[in-house]
Amino acid sequence: MDRILSREAFQQEQYNQMDKLKIGLIGISAGAGTSFLAGCLARYLANTGKHSPTVAELGKGSLFDSYGMDKRFAGRQYFRFYQALKENKRIRGMRNPDEGINWILQSPGERGIRLSFEQKLRLVNHAMGDMILCDLSGEQAPDYELLQNMDRILAVIDPMPSKMLGGYEILSNLKLLETEQNDIIFVINKMNNGVNRRQMLQFLNIRKPVFLPMLNPECIYTAEYNCKIPYTAGEAKKVLQLPLGEIAAALFC
Repeated sequence: MDRILSREAFQQEQYNQMDKLKIGLIGISAGAGTSFLAGCLARYLANTGKHSPTVAELGKGSLFDSYGMDKRFAGRQYFRFYQALKENKRIRGMRNPDEGINWILQSPGERGIRLSFEQKLRLVNHAMGDMILCDLSGEQAPDYELLQNMDRILAVIDPMPSKMLGGYEILSNLKLLETEQNDIIFVINKMNNGVNRRQMLQFLNIRKPVFLPMLNPECIYTAEYNCKIPYTAGEAKKVLQLPLGEIAAALFC
């Protein structure tokens, strides 16, 4: 009987893992906007009413302070996933819901915690929600093994020439990964009139990227001063809604 129950529990865990889409977000250079995209895409998906997205920081997190999580969760408990994993405590079924999103972010007291590969997989596989947006930004070297465990990959690119040159090695490695999985979605962030589109695409040599327009910096500052996700602040939604819809559609191809 115990063996049967154990097998059923294992099958249920496999089902739970299959019933969600694990999406790895990685920038080819520092400051490409990976965390920005993770938060805005999560808000877009939550707005559709069809998805229950999770944002999980698997690199060096920065969104806890940017989104004012201390104020959002004032008077209610914020579950510290990283501390729980460090202490080998239960995380299944735990969540931090706000604005229709489950937030798995590094709180200030958890900044020094570095999770192992196995702990990161456990975090992703046990995260509640059907769209798990895994922010891998902030690490010195991309974790390609972790990316290979994702169902989809979003590669974020800053079109500044120096940024593209600096990220060429990572871009090349991602292309090799793409030949194995064929599911990488390239996102050109901060697209603006100063970018030479022809030269940029010739250098990158990627297929059908999604272009995310550069926001007025005032939108970013306004959002953070008001503890909001940029997608909900000012005119950002009008500018970002269409390209975020393209990304969402591409995730389900």
